[in-house]
Formats: sequence, structure tokens, C-alpha cells
Amino acid sequence: MNPPQRLRGALIGCGYFARIHMEAWQRLRDLASIEACCDIEPERASSFGGAHGIARSYDDYRRMLLREKPDFVDIVTRPDTHFEIAAAAADLGIPILCQKPLAPALEGAEQMVEYCEARGVRLMANENWRWQAWFRELKALLGSGVIGKPFYFALRHRVPDGVGEHPYARQPYFVEMPRLLLIETMIHFIDTARFLLGDLALHSAILRRVNPHVRGEDVVLLTFEGDGLAGMIDGNRLSPAEQEGPVMGDMRIEGDAGTLSLDGGGRIYIRPVDGPMREHSYALPVAGYRGDSAYQTLRHFVECLHSGREFETSGREYLKTTRLVFEAYDKAGWL
Repeated sequence: MNPPQRLRGALIGCGYFARIHMEAWQRLRDLASIEACCDIEPERASSFGGAHGIARSYDDYRRMLLREKPDFVDIVTRPDTHFEIAAAAADLGIPILCQKPLAPALEGAEQMVEYCEARGVRLMANENWRWQAWFRELKALLGSGVIGKPFYFALRHRVPDGVGEHPYARQPYFVEMPRLLLIETMIHFIDTARFLLGDLALHSAILRRVNPHVRGEDVVLLTFEGDGLAGMIDGNRLSPAEQEGPVMGDMRIEGDAGTLSLDGGGRIYIRPVDGPMREHSYALPVAGYRGDSAYQTLRHFVECLHSGREFETSGREYLKTTRLVFEAYDKAGWL
């Protein structure tokens, strides 16, 4: 059987997270290659292309898409630019991988999904959190029935990069976002909870601003109900995690036969109702971004393009996560 033909991609946005994408794309070169990149700052596009072996760089994404005619586009720009870029790609029939959130407002996300569907163009939200190795392992353990039927979960996020007069040094535009932690970070955790435990209904939402040097919320506490379970997701980017590590927080899932817990270093523990706690052994990645999640996300995207299989986070599916985010803003009375 012949290997699949390597796909030609174009990347738009050459900032901080694009570098993480390129580390993953370079490891996927047998399946896909990024052959052109674009940024509104020409020098940044040229420098980024040179650093990552990308043949051509542009400062106009429309010109790039028309000239390159790529097999897919990877959009790694700010949320307020996503729709216009995705629409330009969809008009040319180019499949789209778009960084989350799809848009800064629910209406924009729905419009993007509908626009792509109307043109028969495949759209995947680049939601990498569910692809972290520890969450994939938790999913397998839940499927095995090791803790029985879950009835409670708690998912916490902690990282202290939002403190002081000059927070978010790697992504300083966060400071001016009127909606911040929930749409930028906690959307990951909502999607991950849905991936692990099924569809959830939002019960309550509390949002707060603690650091006066940011416009948006930097503390989030959400409660949910699901199929026979209740749970909470809470996060801030002000306090350190109890244990430093790539998880940037921790998780606990309680079932009628035992408990699963995840620590900040990615270690998983199982405690049966009638037995002692034990550490669960699994292959914990040491390379790549946070459990090698960027690589696994991009690999899923390319393999689905080759096979025609549905994306886990297709645009339509990711609207379920997106709607929970904006429902939380409404419940909290935030903007």
C-alpha cells in the first residue's frame, strides 16, 4: 500500500504559538509540510520562515492563498481575525485548521462554521488540550470502567503569569482583552471535561478581575451537571499550582467504584473504593508541547484530511464548547 501523498500547507500568523506549531509540523513532514507563511509584519514573516525552513513568506494572506493554492491552511492569529481569514480560505475550497477560540463572540463562531459548511470546506478548531497525553490516558481509563460510573469531577488551572503591572509577557495583548481567562484559557478545560465525561450543562458561573492592570476576568469558577454527575472547573493565572508541571493544575474524577487523580506533573493515580491508591503507569511524553499535544492535534488534522474521517473538534462540534463559554459570560453578567 502506497503511503499517503504529502499535503502542502500554509501558515498564517508568525507569533509565539506558531513556533510551537512548527516544532510539530516539522515532525510530521512525511505527511505534511508548511511551504509558505504569512504575517502582517513582513520582517517577522521572513524571519520566521528562515528560522523554520519555510520556502516563501508573505505579508498578505489573500495573495499567499491565491499563489500557493495549499492543501490546507493553519490559522494562528488573534481571534478577531479568524473569520475573515477562514472565509478567504473557504472561498478557495481550502480546508482550515483554526486556533481556538474561533471568534471573540458566539455569533462570529457560528457564522464561521456556517460559512465553511455552506461551501463544503472542512473546518477544525485547533483545540490541543484534549490531546495532552494524560487526558487521553484518563479517557481510556474511564472507558475501562476502573472507577465505575463517574459522579463528580474537579478540574483546576493555576499558573502565575498574570500578576503584576506587566502580566502575560509572552502574549501581552491579553492585557487589553475585555474577555480574557474564560475565552482564552478555560475554554480548553471546558472542552477537555466534555471530551472525558460527555456533554455538560452549565449550572453557575463566577468571574472576577483581581489584577487591576488587565481589562478582562482573571479568576473563573464554573459548576456543571451531566449524565448523573456534577463537577467544577476553576482557574486563575495569578496563583502557582500546588505542583509545578506541564498540566498547569490538576484533576480529580470520582466514581462509584473509585477515584482517578491527575497531578501537575502528569502522573495519574487510581484509588479503588476498597483498596489503596496506586500510581498508574503509562507512556508520559518528554518531548513537544504539554504532553506532546500540539503534535497529536496536528497529526489528527492531517490524518483526517487523508482519510475523510470526522475531526474530533470539527467546527460544528466545537460550537458546543463555545456556547458553554458564552453562556458562562451571560450567567456571570460579564460584558
